[in-house]
Amino acid sequence: MKRFLSICATMAVAITYGHSTVLQPEQLPVAKGRTMHEATAVTYEGMMTARHKMPAQTGGLTADFSCRADDSDVVMWSEGFDNGMSGWIADETEDITWSLSNYASSPFTDIDPDNVSSLFVDGPYQVFKRAKSSVTSPALDVPANGSLKAYIGFSQNFDDECRLYLYVSTDDFATSEELWNSGNETGELSWRWHPIEVSLAEYAGQEVKLRFTYGSGGEDVFDTGGYMGSFYIDGLQITGVAPIEHVSVMTGEVVSFINLSEGEPTSYQWVFPGGTPASSTERNPQVYYTRDGVYDVTLTVSDGTLQDSKTITEFVHVTGTEPTAAIIPPATFRYTKTRLPMIAPLVGVEYRDGSTGYPTEWQWSFTGVDTLSSVVFESREENPVVGYNFLHEQQASLTVANEHGSSSTTTDVSVEYHGTITNFEPEDVAATFSLEERGVFPGANSMNITAYAEKFSKPSRPILIDGVYVFFTQATATSVADQIANVGVHLYSSKDGLPDKRIESWWWSVFELDLPSAGSSTLIGTAFPFTPQVVDDEFFIVVDGIPEKNDSLDVAFAMARFRDHGNTAYMLKEGEWVDVSTYFPAGENHTSYLIQPSITHSVISLLPAGRNSVEVGKESGIARVPLFSLMGYRTPVETGADWCRVTNVPNGLTVDTLQIEYDTLPDGMDMRETTVTLTDSVSTYTFKVIQQGAVSSVERLTAQDGCKLYPSVFAHDFTVSYPEGTTRMEIYDSMGRRIYTSTPHERQTQSVIDGSRWIKGLYIVRLYTTKGAVTLKAVKQ
Repeated sequence: MKRFLSICATMAVAITYGHSTVLQPEQLPVAKGRTMHEATAVTYEGMMTARHKMPAQTGGLTADFSCRADDSDVVMWSEGFDNGMSGWIADETEDITWSLSNYASSPFTDIDPDNVSSLFVDGPYQVFKRAKSSVTSPALDVPANGSLKAYIGFSQNFDDECRLYLYVSTDDFATSEELWNSGNETGELSWRWHPIEVSLAEYAGQEVKLRFTYGSGGEDVFDTGGYMGSFYIDGLQITGVAPIEHVSVMTGEVVSFINLSEGEPTSYQWVFPGGTPASSTERNPQVYYTRDGVYDVTLTVSDGTLQDSKTITEFVHVTGTEPTAAIIPPATFRYTKTRLPMIAPLVGVEYRDGSTGYPTEWQWSFTGVDTLSSVVFESREENPVVGYNFLHEQQASLTVANEHGSSSTTTDVSVEYHGTITNFEPEDVAATFSLEERGVFPGANSMNITAYAEKFSKPSRPILIDGVYVFFTQATATSVADQIANVGVHLYSSKDGLPDKRIESWWWSVFELDLPSAGSSTLIGTAFPFTPQVVDDEFFIVVDGIPEKNDSLDVAFAMARFRDHGNTAYMLKEGEWVDVSTYFPAGENHTSYLIQPSITHSVISLLPAGRNSVEVGKESGIARVPLFSLMGYRTPVETGADWCRVTNVPNGLTVDTLQIEYDTLPDGMDMRETTVTLTDSVSTYTFKVIQQGAVSSVERLTAQDGCKLYPSVFAHDFTVSYPEGTTRMEIYDSMGRRIYTSTPHERQTQSVIDGSRWIKGLYIVRLYTTKGAVTLKAVKQ
């Protein structure tokens, strides 16, 4: 049924009519033919000198612009429903009507203190009463660069049951365009006022009508209509944009520029010094700034024939804030034994700055990176790359600063070669979630949830995945069909943050799934073995094949008790992957499934960690370099040059010594280099061999009483060999200051010393062997 929601009163408008002056005609002869009137004489003062240039174009094109800001918005029309619903027409059902009301828990007066009432629509609670109902505005004029702004109050927890749709039409809804619907909103699901803004630029200069429709929710595949939820509407405005002298924003705040050029330009060239992006060819671009300052903006427009430019100096005024430090570790999945981010040892891994507030200075510190466990490694890079020389729990700290202040944070990581991983955080507890009569989450259900996916971050180094553990809490079935149903676990690649292609799989029947012992609360992981797969990007583990819920079936696996952050869990509902945190009630609706892939990092590195080159002298010789490779390395080793060869045979151990033979540097050549490439079939590792004429003694070895030091002249590191039973090694600089001390274990016979940060000069190495003290010399060049 339709009802007209306003009573229009017609009022006569009084117009004052002024008396006219009567002209008395003068009696003159009748004008005949083409008689010209006499011209008035004008004095000529000579040719003028131009004082300015003529415009580059005539009457066609004028560049101009503004941006969206509080002082640039011009309100052309507004509706707050404080004086009723004048001009709006409702097309209602018996159960879904439109009225004026206020939401008691969060009235619109919290936004507009002068508000009286809001437009309100409420759906029935019975699914069989679901329907569509709409309300249509009066005709409205749209200005150039127009926007529609509004506030819509609702809870997204009812998105499956109902949605509110906003349409616009220029022909009284013979045709229309959807501008917005409540299903596209993001963020917390609980009831709140959602500010919306949509562009009406394509309707500039036209008369339009708006229509709000209470309609089908996300689960209504037949588009029958909505029920259960309610919506409040208020603060409607159609705005235009006026020129302004400048705009003030914070760092990171998006500035929406608006073209106000006159004429019909077909191309736009914007220049934003200091902005991101620094230029644009869009008609109405968006830009943000990361540093304090005052910035010019230039717009050049063209219509293919004419061109015009406008620059507004000091148009954007940017003010920053104190930064808040945040660390993004090289990988975010966690080692199951510590529930700390799991990082590969020895090889280079990248930490990233995740701070807000746009810092300009960074101070990082890392334990476990230096060759001495007691030394903290430091870096001032924004995103440093480090290699860990020590395993297990290590700490990374970051202090960031800008002109407004500073902030610090710390995170712990687990440095491990291999193990099982999880997304469970340290405080997480394993649980399941009851769907009442519809089943268990995650598990057997009657809600068309057919698969579950756990997202894992890109690893710090390429990994091998050789299987997955899934921790089931229930696996009982009465019917044979359910008992033998195949539950599958699959490795999937990732695309756009969702599962993409299946890479590897394994299945077990329901009756084969491992469960806790009777009366025990300790979960047992069911192993799903894989043919080892190489992964070097974000990936998913998907569980599917769980039968649909019935009275004689219970199958479920564990997840983390819901928390308010860090969701990694997804579900396949009605054929579409859904982020779990967007589906369950607002608040604590984030979780991770108790799924544990078994991984091994690909680790190949010269020792000590961080070394990336070997320097040799001009004469031919052999360089012996310690190498670690967890999975060995393939031969022959590619060196990239005939003058350089790796000649040793792999010893089958994780620690080996590369034997690098090299020819004499040709006469007249000061330096040459080549790249050596090693692979373990999972990843590749490269380092450079650099031969220089100036390093004539690098390849020499000093030896005494069974102790050896190589090379005696070094740029980065050197290797010290000694007999078993050596109890102590000390290194002194040329001033006699002790700079290094270590205690080899009983059967140790070799140490690699990192001297990359030592100053150039002579160093004395003293070894305490079973035969007495031995002294060797080394030179840092």
